[in-house]
Amino acid sequence: MTTIKYFLSCYGVVLFFSRATLTLSLSLKTRTPSKVATTTTRTKIEKNRRDVLQSSFSSIAATAGLVGGVGVFSQPMVASAESITTTTPSNNGLASKLAKRDPAVLRNSVFNVPPSAQVYPSFLRGSWDVSSQFNGYIFPSDKIPKSKVLNDFIIPGFQKCSIASIADIGKEGSVQYTMKIDETSGLQDRNGDLASQINAYLGYKAVANVIHDPKTNPNRLSIVFVEYKTRNAERIELFCNARESELYTDESTNRPIFVNSEYIRQVTFGGGPDVGVARQVVGNYAHFTTWKQVDENHLKGNILTAAYLDPQDPLFFDEPSKPVAIYSHVLSATRA
Repeated sequence: MTTIKYFLSCYGVVLFFSRATLTLSLSLKTRTPSKVATTTTRTKIEKNRRDVLQSSFSSIAATAGLVGGVGVFSQPMVASAESITTTTPSNNGLASKLAKRDPAVLRNSVFNVPPSAQVYPSFLRGSWDVSSQFNGYIFPSDKIPKSKVLNDFIIPGFQKCSIASIADIGKEGSVQYTMKIDETSGLQDRNGDLASQINAYLGYKAVANVIHDPKTNPNRLSIVFVEYKTRNAERIELFCNARESELYTDESTNRPIFVNSEYIRQVTFGGGPDVGVARQVVGNYAHFTTWKQVDENHLKGNILTAAYLDPQDPLFFDEPSKPVAIYSHVLSATRA
């Protein structure tokens, strides 16, 4: 049993948002954490983020109102990001929605026409070495007490691999992985990139194979894990239900900024506590990513991940569409 020691104490979490640069950051007021020892044994299940947050919950005061940086997007993504290029953010575009600083606009997307594949703008194309660092979390629901949220272990992010691309929410230190976007098509190499991300977050070669064909179906992706190495997942199926993006120019630097969103439904298959009985967990979340060009070879960015309750969750009707947890990561990238 691997014991994960992780401490996060905060009296307030405030997310500041600059519309000019779409730069997100969390201001955390911290105190020196007391050492927490974990002694609970869970058969065949790794210690999860729910337990980590539960151990530090006593030090978390009521969070301040969020959140700039995310929004509700019900329309499917157009085929090319280049087709929505603007000099400044449009009034009804993704960037403007991100600037509202209100968790109420983080509603889960309503399923509609399947979105097209995300086509990335020219300044993001090529191979990149990416560094990601956890930057905080909040529980924005005013209907469900935080103690109840923390006790709901199926919320995405509370267990390893419950959010595939960020397989260990709260991982300490910087996580390094690769991002490759085809120079011609503008499509991301999700097969290689997702494997790189998962392996980096878990700290070992966990992924055996990623199956994804953006030409046949850009909205479904399968991840097969190396046998007997990852307790929380043997296989993951990802379904993208909605996308939106916007590309515009930062007037202060004349550098491009790209924002995009993806709403994901994840089905995780793994071994359960009963021998021979498969475990299946369904999670719903959305990623909201911002990339800003620093120069031709360097990028800065951030990603917010909003976790929603699944309709099968007993708490679903208390918060059927708004997020119950939001995680922030700061990104930087150097051209490889």
